[in-house]
Amino acid sequence: MRVLLDTNIIIYRENSKALNYSVWHLFRWLDKLNFEKFIHPLSKEEIMQYRNANPAESMMLRLDAYEELKTIAPMAPEIEQTFSSIDKDKNDCVDTALLNEVFSGRVDLLITEDKNLRKKARLINLENKVWSINAFISYATNANPNLIEYKMLAVKKVIIGDIDINNKFFNSLRDAYLNFNEWFAKKCNEEAYICQDDKGDILGFLYMKTEDEYENYSDIEPLFSPKKRLKVGTFKVEATGFRLGERFIKIIFDNALERNVDEIYITLFENRSELQMLSELLNRWGFQKHGVKRSTGETVMTKQMKVYNPNLTVKENFPNLYYKRQKFILPIYPKYHTSLIPDSILKNENEDDFLEKTPYRYALQKVYISFSRERNIYPGDIIIFYRTGDRGRAGYTGVLSSIAIVDEVLSGFESKEEYLGHCQNRSIFTKEELESFWHKYGANQIILKFIFVKSFNKRPILKTLWDNQIISFPDGPRPFTKITDNEFNFIVEEAETNLGRYWR
Repeated sequence: MRVLLDTNIIIYRENSKALNYSVWHLFRWLDKLNFEKFIHPLSKEEIMQYRNANPAESMMLRLDAYEELKTIAPMAPEIEQTFSSIDKDKNDCVDTALLNEVFSGRVDLLITEDKNLRKKARLINLENKVWSINAFISYATNANPNLIEYKMLAVKKVIIGDIDINNKFFNSLRDAYLNFNEWFAKKCNEEAYICQDDKGDILGFLYMKTEDEYENYSDIEPLFSPKKRLKVGTFKVEATGFRLGERFIKIIFDNALERNVDEIYITLFENRSELQMLSELLNRWGFQKHGVKRSTGETVMTKQMKVYNPNLTVKENFPNLYYKRQKFILPIYPKYHTSLIPDSILKNENEDDFLEKTPYRYALQKVYISFSRERNIYPGDIIIFYRTGDRGRAGYTGVLSSIAIVDEVLSGFESKEEYLGHCQNRSIFTKEELESFWHKYGANQIILKFIFVKSFNKRPILKTLWDNQIISFPDGPRPFTKITDNEFNFIVEEAETNLGRYWR
């Protein structure tokens, strides 16, 4: 496969000051998969004008590692018609030239960290061929699980003083914050979340603190009103293809609910690629730009808790839920249940069998595929997962395990590629299994994208549903078994689970 690399990718890799794990990980995958790496002649010209790298001459020597496109594709009429009135300067024209190479079929993929370039790709239906670093790594990880170098990733809470401050993971934080080491030392007795691979390399770090109504926010503009807040003090996650960012987002939300705060906020610079990606991730989950921190110039992003905004999507509102929605029971076979919802592991299951080795286990938004004829499902609807029981003993071994919220409902796919694209890294099924579903059912299936909310503290059994006429004996729940509000409330009460903090 022929991969065209945008100017920013080359600069991130070749600049000796840019210690970016994600870029390193990208090139590891390109080499593993024997993909050809190309650079556009116009990108080469841009790099020669890049004055922040060590010096331009040595940068040019390192460009020999990339094969330059020997010719530039003639501008396709569709490309020229779409962008001639949009492109305002030379940089815009270079971006269009790169897209034209993909459109013309001279290269298979374009990898860029420029979100505006990816937006332009969507205008000409090239979004499946113009990817960010993280999107490419996700693709490579999902398609080639046998080439993953680490056996597992573990997110855990630790005492900060037990973390090696000299780990290279923290280099970018040291560069951004002059007193980072001193700050780290002062926090030695506090807790943080880290993610490490089986080799001990740190791939994610999250520190949070609770602030009350009397906190001094004079450095933030516009000034915060008095509220109880959760401050995301330090948050960094590398692109691994395992959707670690979503795993940490869930931890942030869980802490916000547990600490009963009114708002979450984070300050971050947006002048580096990994922070731009983090900003985009936060924005997808409902964080919005509030203003700036004057002393550092950092962007301030906030997310409201205890408020459900009907103008926002389900994902942007999460974990705030709207109670007045349809409610369903959704069965899932045991062999898929805990793999898809690892937080809902049962006591009789071996946790070692469900180590976090696959991307969909980290994803906060996941995929459930159904061949049911039921189509009356909508974003915001509430589902209770039912882990099916053993034949002959289902009344006592079939259990209700957890609750989730419907984010998207997709059907009527125009192509296999579109269908597979929606499932990537979020489904428990392999690519081969998904292709077999497509061959058998075609577009006549539902992709249900859902967001995991909470595991039940106690697991009501199927017999309880029989005894209370929620499900007719001797049947089990069918896909999308609709239940009433009273039946839903009864199940939650039987599960001894408090959902009160979620409803708005």
